[in-house]
Amino acid sequence: MPACRVRTVRAMSASGASSPRFRRPASLFPEVAEAIPGEPDPSTSSDLAHDSAQALLNGVFHSADPEVVERVVNLVAEEGLADLALLWSHAPATTLPGALWRLYVLHTWVQRSGEEVVLRYREGSRTMSGLRYLAGFSEPPDVEQVRRTMDDILRGAFTGDLGLALRRAGAVATIAAHGTAHLADSDPGDERTRQAERLLSTGEELTAAARHAEAGTLD
Repeated sequence: MPACRVRTVRAMSASGASSPRFRRPASLFPEVAEAIPGEPDPSTSSDLAHDSAQALLNGVFHSADPEVVERVVNLVAEEGLADLALLWSHAPATTLPGALWRLYVLHTWVQRSGEEVVLRYREGSRTMSGLRYLAGFSEPPDVEQVRRTMDDILRGAFTGDLGLALRRAGAVATIAAHGTAHLADSDPGDERTRQAERLLSTGEELTAAARHAEAGTLD
């Protein structure tokens, strides 16, 4: 990944200045992580991932400009999920870039597939009622409310309590995973079985990242 792209991230987080649009977002969760082509240079990828994630988080956290926050919330729509993937997608879940990557992928899925998310969430919430309050969706959830709540979760990761934001995102993914599994049970052999496994893995990884964030060990 060229250094100029890292500077673009840092400049945006620090000043909110306009940055160029790059390619459009890749195909969405759960296939997105497997569909993005290209990798950064292995010799520099880890440092670039951590430096860019920390710069983005610090730049927004210390900014009083609401436009900077909104640009970060809408980062994927403006820059493309593939561009973040080149930096963050191979980072372990319990690192800052790895946690933010999973958070952005989940956020993108919710924003682009709201009706499907609501369907799966409603199915899952019947058996995962303890997580509903943590996720913070209305009862019963609707598409626009789910999208707004996911925006709030992502916004909170940068402006409030990162650990809580990751826990809430983990709850959303876990409930959706159980709902996806319920739907798969009614249609054996459905692709949803694999999707349920991936969503559950994402939920577990976000929850693990939350524990590290709360302990101050999410580096």
